[in-house]
Amino acid sequence: MPEPSYRFFDHTGDFGVDVEAPDEATAVAACARAFLALLTDAPETVAEREALDVRVTGVDAPATLVALGNELLFLFEVERFLCARFAPSTVEADVIAGTAHGERFDPARHPIARPVKAVTHHEAALERRGRRVRARLIFDL
Repeated sequence: MPEPSYRFFDHTGDFGVDVEAPDEATAVAACARAFLALLTDAPETVAEREALDVRVTGVDAPATLVALGNELLFLFEVERFLCARFAPSTVEADVIAGTAHGERFDPARHPIARPVKAVTHHEAALERRGRRVRARLIFDL
């Protein structure tokens, strides 16, 4: 099965990401990695030194994916934690749980390319299309 892929696109003052993956868990993990790539432009600079448990809920799959994006943003803004890899243990329409592997933000090693204000519900998606899963998130910059 092909690996996940993500592609960024401009979106009216914002930035978006489209993900294609073989399953929901891989799509969710790719969205987390895309968030780091968008934020830093250098995801390879973030090491997996710590692990934090993460659990978010939503009314449906897209809302739950948005909640995860906003939780990763919260971890960065408040806890100064950058997620290098998200390992989902549960991916359901109303809950995503897993472990965020990463490290504390170090401005000397982690460039911030685009400050993200929020992950929006606009055009959010997490859906199966045949044998692939498609995800979409829009980031308010």
